[in-house]
Amino acid sequence: MSKFKIMLTLAFILVTMQVQAAESVSLKTPRGASVTVVANFPPGPGPFPTVILGPGTGTMKQKVNDVVENALIKHGIAVLRFEWAYYVKDKNGKPSDFDNTPEIEDFAAVVALAKVDKRVDASAIVVGGKSRGSRIAWKILRNDPSLLGVLQLTPVCTKDGFTVDQLYPELQLESRPSFWISGNADPACDNKTLYNFLSLAGGPARIAILRGDHGLALENTSTIAAELAADFVLELTKH
Repeated sequence: MSKFKIMLTLAFILVTMQVQAAESVSLKTPRGASVTVVANFPPGPGPFPTVILGPGTGTMKQKVNDVVENALIKHGIAVLRFEWAYYVKDKNGKPSDFDNTPEIEDFAAVVALAKVDKRVDASAIVVGGKSRGSRIAWKILRNDPSLLGVLQLTPVCTKDGFTVDQLYPELQLESRPSFWISGNADPACDNKTLYNFLSLAGGPARIAILRGDHGLALENTSTIAAELAADFVLELTKH
């Protein structure tokens, strides 16, 4: 083998070693339900600032979540995503709109898993979620004072039968930063309602209204959402 080919081979090996594939594990919650967790870490040993991102009603594999995850990894931030236990059990399963106890337990179990991973900086964890996940992430934030803040992708603020205070309770009591990214044509969250709601926030509440609906799946929109999300998390987690 020529010296040039040897150098190329060594370079390929080094690059391969630095690119860490996502790790998938099955996690048991205290009630015995199974949650599928996918952890993605930047190259290196860490510990890394980390975002734990809850999915919407269905699968965690939604475009805006994928693009946000890629941006966070690029900026040296680890990402843990997961499937709700009801979805792991039955892809057509639907959770209760009123009793979120199982989903809160699912999310809390993933947070606990992250905190004992040596690659995670337990002092620099941000939670967040898309749609339904944003509701659960808010309750996780309120229950855990160690978390730095919350990243809310396509929040739900205009749901029939619910007030905004029921969806994101005690907003006026929460002093940690939050970032709410919504579409200008999102039927699940009227922009005016979101602004009025967040005017009552007890801490710094950042809002970005981007072009799109509840999916934020337009190419430019998802990219902008990802970069804004990364900026927010970097600002929170810098020491």
